[in-house]
Amino acid sequence: MQQKSHRWLVSPRFDLGAFVVPGALALVLALMIGLQLEPAEDDSLALWIIGVVLVDVAHVWASLYRTYLDADARAHHRQLLQWTPVLVFLLAFMAHAVSPRLFWGALAYVAVFHFIKQQDGFVALYLRAGDETGPAAARDRALAKLAIWAGTAGPVIWWHTQLPRRFTWFIADDFIPGLPAIIGTVAVWAQAPILLVFLVRRAQLAKRKIGHPMVPLLVALTAASWNLGIVWFNDGRVFTITNVFIHGLPYLALVWIAGGRDLVAKRLPSSAKLGLTVAAFYGLLVVLALAEEALWDRLVWHDHPSLFGHGGLELGEFGLALSVALLSVPQATHYVLDRYIWRVGPHNPRLAEQLGLT
Repeated sequence: MQQKSHRWLVSPRFDLGAFVVPGALALVLALMIGLQLEPAEDDSLALWIIGVVLVDVAHVWASLYRTYLDADARAHHRQLLQWTPVLVFLLAFMAHAVSPRLFWGALAYVAVFHFIKQQDGFVALYLRAGDETGPAAARDRALAKLAIWAGTAGPVIWWHTQLPRRFTWFIADDFIPGLPAIIGTVAVWAQAPILLVFLVRRAQLAKRKIGHPMVPLLVALTAASWNLGIVWFNDGRVFTITNVFIHGLPYLALVWIAGGRDLVAKRLPSSAKLGLTVAAFYGLLVVLALAEEALWDRLVWHDHPSLFGHGGLELGEFGLALSVALLSVPQATHYVLDRYIWRVGPHNPRLAEQLGLT
């Protein structure tokens, strides 16, 4: 069955600008940094502020617009919203009390899974927007999923065979070492035939005017980012740029169109212009992100005194476990809730309309 058109979540300009351009620009910047003849120090305060605080941590708090601040979400996910923070706090506290390495290792693996699943979710949205039908559609969806996992899990498996690297996910030793090097080599090279078959198949579909052009773009961009940041360069700045921007900025855009803009606009004067709405939407996230990072620094890390002051509190083992567990609640809750708040169906009745999928 030939398809003559496909849907965009908003418009070609918005979708490309939100889901493709940030990752593409991050790749260019990462290449410029990684190819420097004389690499600078990896510890860049400006990059940490922009990448970690203003994008990564801010995008975690953006979940509020899809959950606790949304009346429909509170009605349809009431028990999930009530109990998830409690359960993740208890699990985090117990894990950290047993061993800080156990806590950070477990959180790192959950985070890796979350990052991969988000890219898979973006591709799934555009597979749905492409209205692919017929007996081959299920196989094409499976092939797209396989391509995403090959282009992300492959580099992560390779990373495990090359420990230690000059960058970490959260802290040193959060990944389990000791994986034989041959497994990493196989994982990296196995990407090539999978991605090639996927791209050839998408080219065949495009020739028949079937499918959405965003699907191959997102898969290729994801694979390039993960390989560049993990395999090709051993540089913390490159890893941060390729890891954070392709993940956080599209998520902020997705929340914006899936209820975030409407929630903010309702609380502003009807005459408020788009710029004020964007500032209010993002401003709340920045305030929350800065507050969270200030608490992390004062209570746990003590590594940005120029931003958050000197003389952080010294906590005992119990106090440290309690603080880490509490401060990890927003992030861990975000990981859990994201598995439910983006499913089109009766539990998110307005989502299909918000994303232009009706």
